[in-house]
Amino acid sequence: MNDLSHLSDATALVTGANGFIGSHLVDQLLASGCAVHGLVRQSSDLKWLDASQVYLHKVDLARPDFEIPVLEEMDYIFHCEGLTKAKSRSIYFAVNATGCSNLYEQCRKRAGQVKGIVHLSSLAATGPSPQGSLVDETTPCRPVTFYGQSKLAGEEVALRFSDSLPVTVLRPPVVYGPREENFFTFIKLVHKGWGLQIGKAGKELSLIYVSDLVQAMLTASHPSQQRGCSYFVTDGRVHVWEHVAKEGARIMNVRLKTLKIPEGVLHPIALLFEAWASFSSQPALFDRQRMIDIQQSSWSASSEKFFAAVEFEPQYDLSRGLAQTIQWYQQQKWF
Repeated sequence: MNDLSHLSDATALVTGANGFIGSHLVDQLLASGCAVHGLVRQSSDLKWLDASQVYLHKVDLARPDFEIPVLEEMDYIFHCEGLTKAKSRSIYFAVNATGCSNLYEQCRKRAGQVKGIVHLSSLAATGPSPQGSLVDETTPCRPVTFYGQSKLAGEEVALRFSDSLPVTVLRPPVVYGPREENFFTFIKLVHKGWGLQIGKAGKELSLIYVSDLVQAMLTASHPSQQRGCSYFVTDGRVHVWEHVAKEGARIMNVRLKTLKIPEGVLHPIALLFEAWASFSSQPALFDRQRMIDIQQSSWSASSEKFFAAVEFEPQYDLSRGLAQTIQWYQQQKWF
């Protein structure tokens, strides 16, 4: 189901509109003929947004006294805001869980005409998968990081409101594409001829290209879709990091060498980065939470339920998605 006619002449609210996923979603909503309101933080970098086309509101969802202007006019709400890095568990929960509760409580009171709400969660809310198998919507949630725990708490909040609000939860895995800065670090190493292997080879993961995720979110917002459900959404394949690196090297015509890093060095490196970050207001670039994430043998999920429920089919396999991403990085002179 790729019919997005429900968005034409509609009004939508996007939280985290300035972010990697949120900004791509804003672009597609505008292209679909939708009037877009974006929620951003006071300190947000707006480089991916055209402020002349988006109604921007600077709001801190973690504060209970915030107010979203014109919430009553919204037809669709896409909740993309979230923290992927933070200095403490409480900060993760303040944004990824309490912020959700504050948002949906205002929606319950004021967004009487809303037809669809898409809550963007994460595979991290469920936790890693055993190597060689996939998690799905029946898998018990056992998040292993503060981020995953806070995203699960946010999901639970969203679904509690599904009796009064038309909420659908989507759980993407690693999302890549133009504007993504964390994935760029991996691609930059490949561009220099290095394929990074941390610990054992063959670690598995699910991926989705950002345009496919955006299409999935827009499709899930359709008023005809079942509400109160959670879905994994991936490109439908399982990848290994070594293959992703080799495919990137092929696209860039680079000869690849393997850079092996023992998992045992991750802990002291994380402590070093955390100590450095203690002198800054910003979270560490690498910490023990990220270490836990990296140590897992598989982050893989099945999207069969979502594909069947909404008749959705991803348009980007790894080769096409990587080629588009690398081309954008090159055009932006990121390397």
